[in-house]
Amino acid sequence: MAQFRKDPFGSAWVIISPERGLEASDFGSASTAHGNEPCPLCPGFEHTTGAEIMALGPGVVSASGADWRMRVIANPQAILHPRAFSIVGGELFRQATGSGVQELIVEHREHTQLDGMSLEHLIDLLKLYRERLNLLARWPGVKHVQLTRNVGRVAGAAFDHPHAQLLALPVGSRWVDEERTAAAAYYDRQGRCLFCAVIEAELAERERIISHNERFVALAPYAAKTPFETWLLPRQHASNLNTLTSDTLPYLADLLRGVLRAINAALNTPPYNMMLHLIPSEEAGYHWHIEILPRLTTQAGFDWGSGFYINPTPPEDAARFLREALAMQEVSR
Repeated sequence: MAQFRKDPFGSAWVIISPERGLEASDFGSASTAHGNEPCPLCPGFEHTTGAEIMALGPGVVSASGADWRMRVIANPQAILHPRAFSIVGGELFRQATGSGVQELIVEHREHTQLDGMSLEHLIDLLKLYRERLNLLARWPGVKHVQLTRNVGRVAGAAFDHPHAQLLALPVGSRWVDEERTAAAAYYDRQGRCLFCAVIEAELAERERIISHNERFVALAPYAAKTPFETWLLPRQHASNLNTLTSDTLPYLADLLRGVLRAINAALNTPPYNMMLHLIPSEEAGYHWHIEILPRLTTQAGFDWGSGFYINPTPPEDAARFLREALAMQEVSR
């Protein structure tokens, strides 16, 4: 029987409707973005991409090729650019300059996604995420920084090559602002972080826990907006990545890789979006986290017209399914 669930982190209600169900045919693999065309992010095509900002590698590194492991470049498809931000217009019709910073991280020399990377490489990549996000957060006037990964054409991937997009904006994010508002209200009422309270309750109940270790937890959120939506959160309170130290990175890398392997094994390597939600400054009520959204359904007129999300897979079922996929990974090792 369908039921409404209130999202504790925002204003939305989600309809959990298992009657709709998902068939095996719904689990489509991530199709390529460019078919057989040459990949502009592969070694040898460095001159065709945006200006190189930095590169990491075991040997000599240069924009002309050479021995890089991962690169940071100006996003070649950027629509926002560093410039003075100003707002003009009256109460009804306002506009602002297209100010912002867009970067692209080429995450690997080869077409190796996160779940196939070595733990060492993934740890170094997470370090690079942290360094670039922290640097962008210090840009004058920046109010929001974000990292997104689009995998597969359905998820909006511009390139097949594994990459992440970084964005720094002079305005806030609707979703992060909603989370901050809900978290601040909870903090005013209860005197503690909403995210920390949810983590504690989920670990006690275990029903929606996918996996966890000493430092991080992976769960299916109570009011999951999409089938198999998955969140990874640090068990220690933090609003941004400043506390993501060298001793905690291996825990995050191992959990993230395991969860992505489980999603790919259970759902036939689906297209997905991965977002990192954080805020530049530390707040007692806000908690950074990673959201992974497999793209298994599409929004229809009811969803767009009402603002509701309809999820045909109860998060309890999704968590159990992914736990079983993780267990199979352990058996096959």
